Amino acid sequence: MIRTGRFWEIARTCIFGLLVSATSAAWAQPTAADRVGDALHSSYAVSLEQYNRYVQWRLHGVNGRRGVVFGLRADEQVKGLQLDLAYRYSHALLEDLSHLNVILNGAVVASLPLPQQQADHAGKTMVDLPLAHLQPYNYLELQLIGHYTMGCEDPLHADLWANIDESSRLVFDVAHSKLPDELSLLPTPFFDPRDVRGLDLAFVLGEPTDKRLEAAGIVASWLGALAGYREARFEVSAHDIPERGHAIVVLGPNESLEGVTLPTVQGPTVAMRANPHDPAGKLLVIAGRDDNEIRSAAVSLVLGAQALSGPTATVAAIQEQVREPYDAPNWLPTNRPVALGELLPLRDFTVLGFDPPPVDISLRLPPDLSDWRTKTVPLELLYRHSAVDERGGATLDVSVNQQPVESIPLASNKEAAHRLVSRDDSVLSETVLLPMSMLESLAGLQFQFRYPVPNQRECRGSLVDVWRSAIDPRSTLDLSGLPKHKAMPDLAAFSTSGFPFTRMADLSETTVVLPAKAGENEFSAFLSLLGKMGQVTGYPATGVSLTRDGTGLMDKDLLVLDAGSSSEVLSQWSRYLPAARRTDSSSTTGGGIGGWI
Repeated sequence: MIRTGRFWEIARTCIFGLLVSATSAAWAQPTAADRVGDALHSSYAVSLEQYNRYVQWRLHGVNGRRGVVFGLRADEQVKGLQLDLAYRYSHALLEDLSHLNVILNGAVVASLPLPQQQADHAGKTMVDLPLAHLQPYNYLELQLIGHYTMGCEDPLHADLWANIDESSRLVFDVAHSKLPDELSLLPTPFFDPRDVRGLDLAFVLGEPTDKRLEAAGIVASWLGALAGYREARFEVSAHDIPERGHAIVVLGPNESLEGVTLPTVQGPTVAMRANPHDPAGKLLVIAGRDDNEIRSAAVSLVLGAQALSGPTATVAAIQEQVREPYDAPNWLPTNRPVALGELLPLRDFTVLGFDPPPVDISLRLPPDLSDWRTKTVPLELLYRHSAVDERGGATLDVSVNQQPVESIPLASNKEAAHRLVSRDDSVLSETVLLPMSMLESLAGLQFQFRYPVPNQRECRGSLVDVWRSAIDPRSTLDLSGLPKHKAMPDLAAFSTSGFPFTRMADLSETTVVLPAKAGENEFSAFLSLLGKMGQVTGYPATGVSLTRDGTGLMDKDLLVLDAGSSSEVLSQWSRYLPAARRTDSSSTTGGGIGGWI
């Protein structure tokens, strides 16, 4: 960072200010599912789009298939489950021979007719899914059985198709289970990895001292890291336990909650208790004999939750790992070649069928990587594929952010055999140069195997789909040696990557500055912001500090949250800031966050 002016004698690098409206939390709020019901019973819907990146599935051929995996929360018992399905299909499909199967965990649970007289060849129906087939994780598959003629037919004819609409969803009717007060369940039920919906959680802070806010922020960042793509949003209450659901409680030694039997505090303490307003709700209590112990309990929780058990635990201080710049678990390392197998489960590297879905790998890169001297980075790609005949036309297409980079012809049977024998290996290789200009801080790497439509003569029967394709997880992407440079301030880098604060994964070089008269809205924005930081880095913000009096700022990156009123700290710094501060109400829009630097 470039440092200029006398201001840098007391504070380092970049100052970001966020102007927070009266109703805002931080970052974009996750889309909430529809919910109705009471404390022990509710209904909600989750779109298939949330389970799978295919916004609209195209089922093609005599046996076209697409599917999604969905999970069931540990604190819910499903009483009813329906598939609200909307679809369109080809006008050429024969009604007597064609239908759409709904398959749950390998069993056909419904067969939907595709009548030719249906208006505009569109359908919408509710399918009851049998509860006896449900497991903690489930595979829901849609299969098109399609035929367009009573005689001989091409199994891949263009008239054999059905599209599943993006409005299709799963509708859950659930009873909320009463889980025991058991810390070994953590992070359940406060975060459940089987639930793809956004995480909304309440915090009860009692007396919100700076250290207790730091403790709450550490826990919020941990939950944000766990929530990942789901996003997380937090609301703060001083003393009111939410009427429904779960909550995090941060309390001092002389504080109490009505209806809650709190643990005896003999040091940094973590406990699980029932929500007195909701028989199925839980409270995660973080306590200590003083503020330092409360913060220590939060750090021990986020770094060692897997070691906790029982309803109450007095935790020992955990020796924190010394972090290095740019070592966030979610960020692609820039000091060594990275195997793609580190970025995706091994099962996802293999795809099936002559028209398979792409192998899609999400990349999160440091936003200050520079292409000043290096315009491309090497991808040493290893791959396997099914036999290809001499006609050619089969390719492996490599794309970044859906933009094509290179199309690799797949070797024919004879050529592949020669290459494999000469290499004495079962894998083919290619060096692909990825343009640095396409590798943004949030990037996607796609590998699409494309095979020519098999030459099926009439009356040859159904197509036997035996194609198998794979990207070898030993393939490597090498960003090592790239320079890092970015002109600051840069709100785009902040909004996508929390940069420059996330340069240290634990935010150990960051101090958050709140107004002296900050209230619940500012606290909620702070916690949601820390949750977003955790999602970006994949690591809890155990090193973050907070101040409301402008002290302790030496050698820190400063993140300033302001509610739009006069800020004492910013007023003191106004003559050192690079631009005039905006205080008019027009700088805040629509219940969100307006930014200024």
